[in-house]
Amino acid sequence: MRRFLPVLAVSVLSLLYRLTQALGLMATDKSANPRELQRVAKRSKYWRLHGWLMLISVVIFSPFAFSSIYDRMAFLRQNRLLLLIGFNRYYLMPACAFATLWIHCSKQAEIVECLNRLLQCRRRLRKLLPSKALRDSLDTLSNGKHLIQFGLLVVSIMLSTSQPLQVLRDDPEVRRNFTYASSLVFVYACQLILQLSLGIYTLALLFLGHLVCHSNQLLARILDDAGRILKESLRARFGPIRQQLYREQQHWLALELWRLIHLHGELLKLQRCISSLYEVQVVCFVVNGPMECMVHLFFTYFMRYSKFILRKYGRSFPLNFYAIAFMTGLFGNLLLVILPTYYSVRRFARTREILKGGVYEFPAGTSEKRLKQTLHYYGLFLKNVDYMFTDNVCGLFKLNNALLFCIVGAMLNYLMILIQFDKVWNK
Repeated sequence: MRRFLPVLAVSVLSLLYRLTQALGLMATDKSANPRELQRVAKRSKYWRLHGWLMLISVVIFSPFAFSSIYDRMAFLRQNRLLLLIGFNRYYLMPACAFATLWIHCSKQAEIVECLNRLLQCRRRLRKLLPSKALRDSLDTLSNGKHLIQFGLLVVSIMLSTSQPLQVLRDDPEVRRNFTYASSLVFVYACQLILQLSLGIYTLALLFLGHLVCHSNQLLARILDDAGRILKESLRARFGPIRQQLYREQQHWLALELWRLIHLHGELLKLQRCISSLYEVQVVCFVVNGPMECMVHLFFTYFMRYSKFILRKYGRSFPLNFYAIAFMTGLFGNLLLVILPTYYSVRRFARTREILKGGVYEFPAGTSEKRLKQTLHYYGLFLKNVDYMFTDNVCGLFKLNNALLFCIVGAMLNYLMILIQFDKVWNK
């Protein structure tokens, strides 16, 4: 089973990669050389042109799709509230897909460069790791935690297909009108474009977090070696040859620490680069996803417990498990956007804690000058990280647990308001 899961994950990941290419999100071309396949990603002119064609098709087909759906779904024309709900699903979603495709097409060079920089940081970190066990751990991405997160991502994308599939299955107009059916498929394709773009964001943060964890382990290892050397130098105070050996060892550790500082700075820049490339998509999904969940929650209540339905049909409708699965998929995708970002910031904060705890263990006044200066520079750099690298999304909010609780609270508040309106209007 342990051997089967990584193979299955690689197969699913390859399928998702092909799907992102087909939808115009990725314009990378795999080289025939397997060594190049592992080391560098190159842009493909064919897939770049395909991405621009997808963008143009979204722009052209979006008004026709909304018009077709508006004409066929009679409930959208009953009042403004239902029209607003339909506008959120059938007009705002193509707009989000347009913004996503525009960013991926216009900034494809930056995305590919960011990917290559991630691979370069991995190679640099692998050269710095002292033991074979750490290098093997760095090479092993398919551990249990990563497989769980990737599995949740795939399951959330699959669950979010349930509501569009239910509409395509149960609406009799779908079989009679090809334009209406293609419009519904088009809207779901727009949703899938946004979800896959955020899936790339989640996987990039997953890989970046893997590198940061191993750089933190290397920092703890260097500080532990430095503390051990400093303590041993106190016991050999009167041995000049031994003292010279300890100074050379401290100088070597200072050089290793300096290389790690540059690697850590590059990882911080990559964190900021990834966030800036996907911040518009994050804003779109944070706005659209909770609204979709709230609307489906209200309709689930309305069809099950509203007195209007009881008076009109004489019975309540059963729970719509397709809608529940759809909401679960969207909310799971929202969690996989917010929580990896939050824990990525926590990993960088953990670096400062490791440096602070390791330096406190050093004997006073025994460190070599180069090592002391390197430690001071590293501490000053980490102290100013919060001012140099901010994690605000478009300057609006931070992706952390507080935002998640605010979203859940807002969904429940507006759901209660809609339920109260229903109880007042349908006494």
